[in-house]
Amino acid sequence: MKFTAILFTAILAAAPMAAVAQEVKTLQPGQTVISLSATEEMQVQQDTLQASLRIEIEGKDAKDVQDKINKAMQGALTAAKAATDVKTSTGQYYVYSYEQGGVSSVSRKAGPKLWKGNQTIDLSSKNAAAVLELSGKIQELGFVMNGLNYTLSSEQAESLKDTLIIAALKKVQARADVVAKALNKSGYELIEVNVDNAGPIMPQPVMFKAARAMASDMAEMSAPVAQAGEQTVSLSVNARILLK
Repeated sequence: MKFTAILFTAILAAAPMAAVAQEVKTLQPGQTVISLSATEEMQVQQDTLQASLRIEIEGKDAKDVQDKINKAMQGALTAAKAATDVKTSTGQYYVYSYEQGGVSSVSRKAGPKLWKGNQTIDLSSKNAAAVLELSGKIQELGFVMNGLNYTLSSEQAESLKDTLIIAALKKVQARADVVAKALNKSGYELIEVNVDNAGPIMPQPVMFKAARAMASDMAEMSAPVAQAGEQTVSLSVNARILLK
C-alpha cells in the first residue's frame, strides 16, 4: 500500500513536468516562456453599515427564558419593518442551563439550576443613519450591541474589478518589457492570463459610542454612532509570457 501511494505521487509530480517538456519542444529557437504576476490595490470608501444586536435572558425556568427572548425578538422585528432601507435577519438562537455557583466544596451538592438564552438580530444598509436609528430603538428593547462596523458592498467591489484588472495587466506588461530587454529579446506575447480576484480585505470593526441610562424607569438611551473609513480592494493577475 505504501509503495502504491509513492508511485501515485510520482505520477502526479511527473505530469506537470511532462507538460513543460512538451512546451519546450514546441518553442522556436530564441523563444523563452516566463511567468509573471502583479497585484493592484485601491483604497475605497466603505459604503455599508452592519450592526448585530443580542438579546440575552437568564432565569430559573427554561420556558420563561425562551418566552422573553421570543417577545423581545418580535418587538425588534416589528421595529425593523418600519425601516424600509435596512436589511434584517435573525441569527443564532441558543439556550442552555448551568448550576448557579457551581458545586459546593463542602456539601458536594450542585447549586440551583439556571437557564440562559440569547438570540441575535443583524442589520445592514447603505443608509447608515437608518441602521443607527434602528439600532438605538432595538437597544431600548433590552438588546445589547454585539458588533457595529462599516464594510464595502459586493456591488461596489464588483464595479472596481475592471479598473483593477487593467491596472494589474499594465504592471505585468511593464515587467515583461523589463525582462525582455534584460534577456535581449525583441518582444513578447501573453499566452495565458489568470485573474485572481482577492476581493476586499476584511475591515476592522468601527468603534461606536452608546450611553445606556441606568435609571430604573429605563430612560431613553442615545443611539449609537459610527464613522465610515476606507477599505482596501485588491486583485492579482498571473500571466505566462512568450519572449521572442
